[in-house]
Amino acid sequence: MSPSYWRSFLLHPYNRMTALGMTAVAVLASFPLGWPGMALGLLGLAAIEVVGLTIVPGLSSFRAAVNREHAGAERAAQRERLLQEIDLRGGSSHLADYEQMQQRVASLYRMAADVATSFGEHEVEQLDDLTVRYLRLCLSDAAMNEQNGDDTSGTVERKLRDVAQRLGRSLEDSEKQSLLRAKSEYEEVLKRQGRMLSRRSALDASLVSMPVRMEEVYQMVMTAPSAGNLSALLEESMHKLRISEQVTLELEEPIAGLSVSISDTAAARGAQSAARRAILNRE
Repeated sequence: MSPSYWRSFLLHPYNRMTALGMTAVAVLASFPLGWPGMALGLLGLAAIEVVGLTIVPGLSSFRAAVNREHAGAERAAQRERLLQEIDLRGGSSHLADYEQMQQRVASLYRMAADVATSFGEHEVEQLDDLTVRYLRLCLSDAAMNEQNGDDTSGTVERKLRDVAQRLGRSLEDSEKQSLLRAKSEYEEVLKRQGRMLSRRSALDASLVSMPVRMEEVYQMVMTAPSAGNLSALLEESMHKLRISEQVTLELEEPIAGLSVSISDTAAARGAQSAARRAILNRE
């Protein structure tokens, strides 16, 4: 959702000070001139506001400042939501790395305000966006850790062995078909969990590599903040950071890991129900 530039102008501190100042002038003018003096002051205020609304919201510098403020507010809101969700999921061991990344970005913001540096806030904002994405990966990590408490894999393997043993006996066709369906569902659950382990490894790799690359960027800036090729080096390093993040693209949605685990558990329960029906039919 794009910001309203008109609203941003009307609520800008400078515009508020102008409105208060003109209102005070109108009140003071009303003492010697009466109502005509107040009306003249308010008319001047209205003229200033109309001119401001006509010119200021269209200025590229004003729009850029409003966009930065809007993006910063959105990042802050996302951080708050993600941190609350991570806390509800039981936390993540990588939050300490996130805190350090955020501290590095805050330090880079302060350095970007120095005219002696050869990089600007735009580069730092890109790093700031990456910290929010890292927080999303922390949420995926928390969701996966929450599901790891359920030994679904071991349960499914035991049930699969039980079904395989029963299939080795002489059975009626209806019972055999039910057990075959249960066997197929159990095998699908194990395949899904194998894919989950692969995604778990990719997630862990990104959670470890992104803070290291962020630290590399920070140390590079601290070592030579006014280097002529610093912007190019920053862009190269941020490109590597984006690659590290894209390794776990399937886990970009905060509850992706949780959704897959729930699907696996549901499939396992379905398989267990099918096996129970087969056993009851046999009895």
